[in-house]
Amino acid sequence: MPDAPPTDDRPLLPPEDSFDEKYNSRLEFPLATVGAVLIHVLIAAVLVYVLAYLMKGENRGSVDVRPMAVNGLDDFGDGSSGSGGVPEPLAVANGDPVKAAVDSLPDPTKLPEIREKMQQTIRTIDPSGNLPISDANAAAYASLDEAVRNKLIGARQGSGNEKGTGFDGSKGAGPGGTGANSTLGRNMRWTLRFKVTSGRDYLDQLRAMGAKILIPKPGTGQVLLIESLNAPDSRRVVSADQLGAYAGLMQFHDVRRDVVNSVAETLKLDFAPTSFCAVFSKEQENELARMETAYRNRRAEDIELTVFRVTVRGDRPEVVVDEQKAKR
Repeated sequence: MPDAPPTDDRPLLPPEDSFDEKYNSRLEFPLATVGAVLIHVLIAAVLVYVLAYLMKGENRGSVDVRPMAVNGLDDFGDGSSGSGGVPEPLAVANGDPVKAAVDSLPDPTKLPEIREKMQQTIRTIDPSGNLPISDANAAAYASLDEAVRNKLIGARQGSGNEKGTGFDGSKGAGPGGTGANSTLGRNMRWTLRFKVTSGRDYLDQLRAMGAKILIPKPGTGQVLLIESLNAPDSRRVVSADQLGAYAGLMQFHDVRRDVVNSVAETLKLDFAPTSFCAVFSKEQENELARMETAYRNRRAEDIELTVFRVTVRGDRPEVVVDEQKAKR
């Protein structure tokens, strides 16, 4: 006979209360919720009152609105030191070197006339020459005595009815005889952009680049030559006729008044120059030419203007293409 199933002797209990029945039989849950909210509201009100009391008496009027120049004076983004609210002249010159060069002209409206006169000189070297000339370079060469300018460009005085010739008679690889790839073509369209804080700083940067310095003596047809900025006191005066050797080298002219004056003071010159010229090696010229064509993959003859930015850190110059305009 099968065994009877086991019986559960435990007493029967009522089922457990639900959540609502367990916590809300005497309205505990809604009362607790409302109480918590009231407490937080009271705390927030007390904090607002305290802050309002602490701020009582301060001038909370409107703040004066003043215009601010967004672009500033610094092309390089490094900022500049304060000067009691008066901009440093060299900082202003750093802002737009090309505009500063044009503004240095006695009459900037004559810039097209100056450019055409330079083109005429270039055509004495090569009748087919038609090289773009940047505004900064046109202003710079215009500041020179005609004899000095012609020699630095590379023109030679013709004999009799013959036209003058180039210094070495060579032609560039580009179109137009003298050629966009010639040193003359590059000198006409290239501009170097330095950020300088003083005449000493400028000369130190040029020294790091191994530059020679030519400083024309206005109205004399003579030029002060400093062949090494490692020994700037070792200098000599040369005539315009002796400048032919520099016509075939890369040149950079600076005519910004405050910059030139600062350099002249640093070199302790006994005359007041209106410009100076830095001359660089063929190796540097070739490197910049490579950078120019690689910047936008343009041929030299398709470029109207190239601006290089120069930064010197620890006696090591770093040059990059900062701006380039194609011919229209």
